[in-house]
Amino acid sequence: MIALALGGGGAQASAAPLEKVTIVLPSETPTMHPLTESNFIGTITWRWAYDTLVSAETGSGKIAPWLAVKWEKLGPAETKFWLRKDAKFGDGTPVTAAAVKYSFDTIVAPETKSRQAAYFRDYKGIEVLDDHTFIWRSKGPDNGLMTRISTWGLIVNPKTKGKELAIFAQTSHGSGPYVLKTWEKANRMVFEANPGWWGKAKHPDMPKTVILRRIVEPTTRVKALLAGEVDIMSGVPPHLIEQVRANPKKAVAAVPGIRLMYLNYSHGIGPLADRNVMLAINHAVDFEKIRKTILGGLAEPMGQLYHPWTYAGYDPKRKWYPYDPEKAKALMKASKFPQGFKVTVYTAIGRYPGDKETCEAIPGMLKPIGIDATCKPMNYPLYTKLRRAYIDDKTKDTYKKREPALFYQGYGNSASDPALIMRAFVGCKGAWSYYCDKELDAVIDKAARLSDEKAQDAAFGKITDTFKERVLITPFFRIHDVYAYDKRLNFTARHDEKIYPWEITAK
Repeated sequence: MIALALGGGGAQASAAPLEKVTIVLPSETPTMHPLTESNFIGTITWRWAYDTLVSAETGSGKIAPWLAVKWEKLGPAETKFWLRKDAKFGDGTPVTAAAVKYSFDTIVAPETKSRQAAYFRDYKGIEVLDDHTFIWRSKGPDNGLMTRISTWGLIVNPKTKGKELAIFAQTSHGSGPYVLKTWEKANRMVFEANPGWWGKAKHPDMPKTVILRRIVEPTTRVKALLAGEVDIMSGVPPHLIEQVRANPKKAVAAVPGIRLMYLNYSHGIGPLADRNVMLAINHAVDFEKIRKTILGGLAEPMGQLYHPWTYAGYDPKRKWYPYDPEKAKALMKASKFPQGFKVTVYTAIGRYPGDKETCEAIPGMLKPIGIDATCKPMNYPLYTKLRRAYIDDKTKDTYKKREPALFYQGYGNSASDPALIMRAFVGCKGAWSYYCDKELDAVIDKAARLSDEKAQDAAFGKITDTFKERVLITPFFRIHDVYAYDKRLNFTARHDEKIYPWEITAK
């Protein structure tokens, strides 16, 4: 099979190029090195300065050429790629197959300690044929390769090899549409259009300057938009949507997204080692009430971790454990903790729609079954530090000495990869996993390497059955992405949380 097309879609005609556009997000990326972290804000901003091999089109989500103009599947585990010949890094160095190999080799290298390494555990290597042609080899069949590399594995200038990570905070080292000029940590980033970007001809009216503001509180983001301080914001709270719509100069765009909101557990610690307790929690939480009240209905009920764009495993008919407080009470009585226990529910503040409010609602739902829960919201960096401390301890003796904890957060899986999300959530080396079962890891690996699509779909469905049976994670719902923007702009909301500034134009 050969795919061939021109890269760069989604642009709209405009009156004149924008001098600048200001975008506000609830947080900032922990680094501008695009190969080391797994971070959804990073997946947004990295694309501004770095290119992927392929890209998901705005609107359809269809995988389209980007740095790679063509590819051909040579076999279940081999794909040949042809690179565009006009792509250059910011210093004028051509983007070559060697640069692609360097970037992916960097991700999987043990010394990098990349949190993306788990996403490329099936990567065997790249054979460079010439400057613009290479063969990608996997350890086995990989039906999810193209969706995965539309998000992860951005191409970095090999000249950065051996350099300190700090240089990535000072400027960018990619071939993307913009170049990072300044970064005031916890405040703003300024990007300038890359004059040598290969896609400039297709996007002649792209903004010359893109300013990224970091504002944690959703209400403050809305105030900044209405005051004209910013042009585009994500994560509009449901209760403020009408306030934005009432402004004749502003507009709201809502699209069903990919982000799953879920509850995770410090598995194996005290009462959270008791399946009856875990089931009781799931039957005690009224997901539908939270969806309708806190999120204003702007979310889809979910009975699984896969979203509709996932290449295998998604089943719209799947349901989760129903809200049943009486059954929850019975399960607690049958558990080893019939008198209840104390637990803390952690979440970030302003990171996801309704995160703090949902966290605050959960204790009231658990109290009738004897669980004394306390909500503890915190800023995202502190939340991440706490979460990782639990995860890094999970195979150590110190882990079970920790206090039992629940974690309410979101995960986007913009790569639309069922193996990726399962490895991340329940894998022994998962970046978001508080659980480890090497046999389950092997089952996930086997499913990921099936070449037959129907068999693979069924295999990932069975994995969902397993994690539901073991109550490994509690999916709440899939949220809608709600944006607000200035009406003087042509702006199209995407389903995958990304914002492509080069597609934004003036009306």
